[in-house]
Amino acid sequence: MIELRGKKVVLRTIERAHCRILWENYEPEEPVPTEPVRPGLSVESSEKWFEEIQEKQEKSQIYLGIFDDEGSIVGDMQLSGIDWRNRTASLGAGIALRKDRGKGYCTDAAQVMLRYGFEHLDLNRVSAATMANNAGAIRVLEKLGFSEEGREREAVYWSGRRWDRLMFGILKSEFEAGPS
Repeated sequence: MIELRGKKVVLRTIERAHCRILWENYEPEEPVPTEPVRPGLSVESSEKWFEEIQEKQEKSQIYLGIFDDEGSIVGDMQLSGIDWRNRTASLGAGIALRKDRGKGYCTDAAQVMLRYGFEHLDLNRVSAATMANNAGAIRVLEKLGFSEEGREREAVYWSGRRWDRLMFGILKSEFEAGPS
């Protein structure tokens, strides 16, 4: 089983029970969620999510759970859309409970995942996208040394209004040099 250690978190294999915990416990941001909330989807949908993770694991993604120092799952972290020929991928993450956000878990987990991607998978570039109202994700990406590379104006309709989608990227050489 893969286990990657950071200063605050451990990234390791996400099991079926972990998917269910994250699915049941996810709390959207208030007052405006930063990602779509899916009312009406049953807890059994976490089973489908787990199967989708397993189907793509190590083929086009590396998907791991974020565990705190007590061993509790607090979120998930992934390198997805891996293009093995061009050595690129997209970074994504989620922290389920609002009480666990802002504690540095996501920053630490992303740092660990980027190190794994650049050093062990020999990726050259990692991208990330977020909605303009996701201040937490923007802070994390900037702290890690990502550069904003583009903006899709009013690309997402959510919570009664249109939001810009921001695109970020970091190269292996920039990651190795550290945040500026």
